[in-house]
Amino acid sequence: MKNPLIAALIGITIGGIGFGLLTPVTVILLEQNGAPSWITGSSTTLGYLAVVLASPYTGRLIDRFGVKFILLTGMLIWLFGSLGHIYWYNYYILFPVRLITGVGATFIFVATEVIINRSSNEKNRGQNIGLYAVLLSIGIAVGTMLIFTVEYGDWAPYVIGASIMLIALLFQIYFLREVESKEEEKTVSKMKLKQMPFLSLASAVLYGVFESSIIVALPLFGLRNGFTQIEVSYFLASFVIGGIVLLFFLSKLSDIYSSRKLLLFISILLGSLMLSPTLSLLFVFLITAFFLIGGFVPAYYTIGLNYTVQNIEKKYIAQANGYFVMMYGLGTLLGPMIGSMIVELNKEYGFWIFSALLCFSFFLLILLRNDKIRE
Repeated sequence: MKNPLIAALIGITIGGIGFGLLTPVTVILLEQNGAPSWITGSSTTLGYLAVVLASPYTGRLIDRFGVKFILLTGMLIWLFGSLGHIYWYNYYILFPVRLITGVGATFIFVATEVIINRSSNEKNRGQNIGLYAVLLSIGIAVGTMLIFTVEYGDWAPYVIGASIMLIALLFQIYFLREVESKEEEKTVSKMKLKQMPFLSLASAVLYGVFESSIIVALPLFGLRNGFTQIEVSYFLASFVIGGIVLLFFLSKLSDIYSSRKLLLFISILLGSLMLSPTLSLLFVFLITAFFLIGGFVPAYYTIGLNYTVQNIEKKYIAQANGYFVMMYGLGTLLGPMIGSMIVELNKEYGFWIFSALLCFSFFLLILLRNDKIRE
């Protein structure tokens, strides 16, 4: 395939199906079989921890061995990790398998983003990053729809997930060519974390916090305010669909307007939207609010990543991608802890007020800092 971007996007869509299947099925099986809550929580957290630990080194590995090799390695690791989940009932196997699978997923995410950044230019990078995020979300959504396969046996979803990743792996082997940036050197020195634009790191952490906490806080908010389980499911669906429908258009704007100004706009608007649940409990009003929130939250990731590439030396694209994903992983670790503490302080509206304050604080941070763009 002449265009590596298309191959990468198709591959991540297929792979996303497996991502959307693995974790929910494991949580369901552990819960149904009476596993202690700390086992369920810890096994899930290990996947996020793997992202934090592996991502800083992934960029260096890509610079050394090539992006295609690392992508294929990540897919192979994830494939075997999925099969390892068949022994989910053995905690001594489950925990290392979760960690290993997380490393494979990190390789896949960082490598795919590097391919997109290397295959894009200043006129279409935001659009391509947005398309990547949307297709990944669609793949994950399809994966969650396959959870019912657990009825055929607790091993079935894991074999299906591994088979789907095998299809993605074979596709990349045959259709993805190696991608190198003309602007990058053959031997790239190590990039230090302090060379990353501060706003890039902050936007990645903020997205990680929101992504991992809203999905927990939203159902709690609905149930504690008298909504039925079906209505809560509509809230969640609205949030997810918003991310699919709006994100691409928001990301495309970063090719036209300043990414920094867009982050300012998103922060002030999202902060206002986060206060919506405190203003009214009308079902239609909340559905609309969660749809918009779902669209704007992931823009911190896509526009933040575009901002990152605009503000670093281009030879460091792979390593910068690794650091960006690392900070996102750190945010996903902090999110559930912060969210649960805030919910306990105010069980009805505390989370939304806190989230709004985070957005407004980030708005002020952007105003105070202005990273110098490096060509």
